[in-house]
Amino acid sequence: MEETFNEALKDKRVGLVRADSGFYTQDLLDYLEGKQLNYIMAARMYPNIKNTVWSLDNWIELTKGIELNEMIFNHTDGKSRRYIVIKKKVEDRPKAAGKLLFDDLPGYRFSCYVTNLDLPLDQVWNIYNTRADCENRIKELKEDFGLDNFCLKNFWATEASFRFIMVAYNLMSLFRHFALNHHNRATLKTLKVYCFALGAWTVNHANRKVLKIALNTKKRPWMDGLFSQINNLSPPFCFIPNA
Repeated sequence: MEETFNEALKDKRVGLVRADSGFYTQDLLDYLEGKQLNYIMAARMYPNIKNTVWSLDNWIELTKGIELNEMIFNHTDGKSRRYIVIKKKVEDRPKAAGKLLFDDLPGYRFSCYVTNLDLPLDQVWNIYNTRADCENRIKELKEDFGLDNFCLKNFWATEASFRFIMVAYNLMSLFRHFALNHHNRATLKTLKVYCFALGAWTVNHANRKVLKIALNTKKRPWMDGLFSQINNLSPPFCFIPNA
């Protein structure tokens, strides 16, 4: 986490840190608060958290099958923090995420998040849920860029390979954003078929090197538009990706 903030994000302003329960530790929460960063983090359902959730009353119904609540909780020798709890009725929300915590409530799943944001319960939950798209990016890195298909003998060689894959992914993201006018709808497999894996050759014409691309008639206007879009660009690029 320190490397992420000190290197990758050293020139960036971070408005919010969202993290799953794998990051839920007192040290990390203290670290984020020490840097005065806002955060929403999924909490692990330790027995003491479960007991506190069980004692909650006055649930707020957000919509059919979903109720919200909050609590101030602290672990032993820990700081008191705000926790948002979501209760989902399985009968109404059979695909709802969360854990079945209580034998006495078998029809309900629970999720719990710790945050330092002073926002309404539903806003905190909605803001956290927007992180779901990052799982699609991880899936794309694995399936299209081979992120999980290599492991070199030397740790730092593996690290270097990983970072070059990230560079390749970022280049494709820039291409999608500026040439295709969207950020993540076209995967690398799609781009290969439509943009890269095309029959082509170069010729000299009027003392200039010309690229000839084999395209059917229907696809030529689309490709002309793509090159026109690129020709209108010049660095430096200002790129703000979607959340």
